[in-house]
Amino acid sequence: MGRPELPVDPAAGPVQRLAHDLRELRRSAGGVSYRTMAKNAGFSVTTLAKAASGERLPSLAVFRAYVQACGADPAQWEARWAEAEALAGEEKPEEAEAAPPYRGLARFEPDDR
Repeated sequence: MGRPELPVDPAAGPVQRLAHDLRELRRSAGGVSYRTMAKNAGFSVTTLAKAASGERLPSLAVFRAYVQACGADPAQWEARWAEAEALAGEEKPEEAEAAPPYRGLARFEPDDR
């Protein structure tokens, strides 16, 4: 038996909500192991586990393989992935406008010498 997955808060954002949905799909499929899924999906155990980690949005190919390895129809799940991608894209500009956490990440100007 592998390590238990870290919890994912579906209210934390679209990527986390999608990861939560993937985990629920896996549970409803009988808790199939990532090793078994990897054999059926054509992706590594690590890649599939990261798809449901909630850290970042998986590629569409990985997402489809994950869903299919759980016995579901990927075409019915693609709308969820597309929605998560659109909503996650809306969040990124806010991060880009944030001030750097310390001076070393800001651009060095002539007045800074």
